[in-house]
This record gives sequence, structure tokens and C-alpha cells, in this order.
Amino acid sequence: METISIERSIWINAPRERVWRALVDPEQVRVWFAPGAAFKSTGSSAGSRLYIEDPETGAEMHVQILEVVEPPHRLVLRSQVTPPDPAFVTSYVLDEARGGTQLTLAFSGYEGLPEEVRRQVMGDNAAGFERMLANIRAHVEGVALPHPEGF
Repeated sequence: METISIERSIWINAPRERVWRALVDPEQVRVWFAPGAAFKSTGSSAGSRLYIEDPETGAEMHVQILEVVEPPHRLVLRSQVTPPDPAFVTSYVLDEARGGTQLTLAFSGYEGLPEEVRRQVMGDNAAGFERMLANIRAHVEGVALPHPEGF
């Protein structure tokens, strides 16, 4: 089966190490991704989990498994889901570029969705990734988030 994915990229005026920390530190993820959410992590190595903790039950929600951890070059996360929901994979690649960092996000797994909903979900996600990357850049560069509500 062919992999169907979305890819977006943004240049950030900061070294890769700083961008890397924004991607893996739960407190920083909370700031640019979902302000107010209680992000937690079980570690920073392959096999660790990044998730939102349910404030009422303490349960792990929206769990992401760290599949590949190559600081400060590449991070790959896979969503932990209950079948028949499809798993999605998020890949971040950090390249040195023009005195800063080129951050490229690839999100795949759309082939697991029914065709009749795939186009809508991909359109919604593509717009969300644009907002998310703009928030990461603003957070890392120390300016106000353009989308303070998160993505």
C-alpha cells in the first residue's frame, strides 16, 4: 500500500539544539502545541511516550511513541491508537540552514483512512500544520505565538 503523507517546512532563526528542545520537552510542547494541556513524557529515548494527561483520571491521552530519536537531527513519533483507528507517523527533520534551522515535518498514515474522509482530514491537518510550525518558530524565537489557541 502506498504511503500518503503531508510535508511542511519552516526556517527558524535558532540553532538546531534549541529547536530540538522545543520538540521533546513536554513543557515547551504544551506552549506551542496545546496551551493549557498537561503534556507528560516517560523519557527521551526510543520507546518513550509523550502524551497529554487527563486532569480528572490521570489517564494517558493522545499518546505518541518516540520511534526514532537522533538529537538534534531527527525525531519520529507514532500515534498509539486502538484499532481500527489508523496509526499516524510524525517525522521532524532538523537541518542547519542559513545560520538557523530548517524544520521539516512529514505526517503520514492517511492511507489508513477511508477515501471518502481522507481529503477533508488532510486539508484540515495541512492547515493545522502551518499554524503549528508558525507557533514553534515564534516560541523558539521568543516572540508572541501567532496562534495562541494552539493548533
